[in-house]
Amino acid sequence: MKLHFFSSYSIIIRGMKKVKAILTTFFHSFIPQDAYYPKLLHTRLNFSIKYYIVFIIVCSCIFTVVVFYRYSPSRITRYKNAIVHSLSSFPDNVIIRIKDGILESNQNKPLFLWIYRDDKPLFVFMADTKDSFSLKNTPVPILFFGRDRIQFYFKGVAFTQMYTKIDQYVITKDTLQSFLVSSDSFFPPLLFFFSLFLLVVLPISFAFWSALLIIINAFLSFILFRTFIPHIHFKKCIQAAMHGTHIPLIVTIILFVLFPTAPNVLTISTSLMFVFTLVAVYEMYSKTLLQSKGR
Repeated sequence: MKLHFFSSYSIIIRGMKKVKAILTTFFHSFIPQDAYYPKLLHTRLNFSIKYYIVFIIVCSCIFTVVVFYRYSPSRITRYKNAIVHSLSSFPDNVIIRIKDGILESNQNKPLFLWIYRDDKPLFVFMADTKDSFSLKNTPVPILFFGRDRIQFYFKGVAFTQMYTKIDQYVITKDTLQSFLVSSDSFFPPLLFFFSLFLLVVLPISFAFWSALLIIINAFLSFILFRTFIPHIHFKKCIQAAMHGTHIPLIVTIILFVLFPTAPNVLTISTSLMFVFTLVAVYEMYSKTLLQSKGR
């Protein structure tokens, strides 16, 4: 019993020391500065690789949990049920037809559709045969059928598609009911694959994207700095990038969660990764540069 107790205690102690070492490295690496980064020149690359694997796994898990909570299957199911409930109120006598690239209706007024989830209204659908919808109007529907185009608007991003001559669609209450019946069959597998994407594909893609950017930015930094840092090494640039890109990765997670459809999120995060890699490499060789200037 004593031997088993002491072996378990030693395992716990070693585990705590490893956690402490990871946290210490994290706080030293968080912002590139010359107090810590020159020490990486004398730190083995294997240590940084192991540390970065732990760091990216933690970031990927946090990223996945936050995204899964925001777009959870239960929340999507509630939205789906709210849409089904709202579509059931579609007027019996309304006929909407897209023919020869033009929207037609037997009604002389716009048609609106709202869904209510937790007593909160959401403007989902609008059809108007007279004119196209202006995004300056308030509120803005998610899906708008205009006279000659369809417009999808979500999270500040608008997509417009003109009707074509071959588009022939008829929307009535009967066609909507048929669609709702068929949706009950394909919704469960669709929800399963969406959950699989959130739990598996998304974190793997995030880790792969960050690793790829680290290699690319490290190579660009190596090319840029080799003219005035004679003893620079590519693997050390990779090492600096592993430690120096914590803030860009955290900012990427925050931006993606807050603005998932914003087109500039990827551009901003990629630019930040490059800038922080440059700073990290420079700080790593800062003392070497000072010594060479002193000579």
